[in-house]
Amino acid sequence: MAGSWQTTAENLNNVGEFIELVDYMQDEDFTRALEMIVKMISQPDVPPAKAASLIVWCEATAAKFAMLASYHAHIDKSDRAKKNMYFTARDSMQRLTDALKYALR
Repeated sequence: MAGSWQTTAENLNNVGEFIELVDYMQDEDFTRALEMIVKMISQPDVPPAKAASLIVWCEATAAKFAMLASYHAHIDKSDRAKKNMYFTARDSMQRLTDALKYALR
């Protein structure tokens, strides 16, 4: 588990697969979601005031990922891996939202 003394950049460098995902997906919001996950791993204590805005952002991002997954599932069926990544990203962002909501209690 990463210590809080590490920077977000250091944590991201420790997760080489994330860099490959960023290159593969070519989606700014996908990249931001990965950055947020890495940041929350290194600094899991989110202040309540920040958690509220993060919940909205995570839900909106999950909705975007759901729409893109559906697009790749039904319209542009040429990139199955991208579709699966968007479905996974949607689920992950929804779980992160649930965790933030729980932390606000």
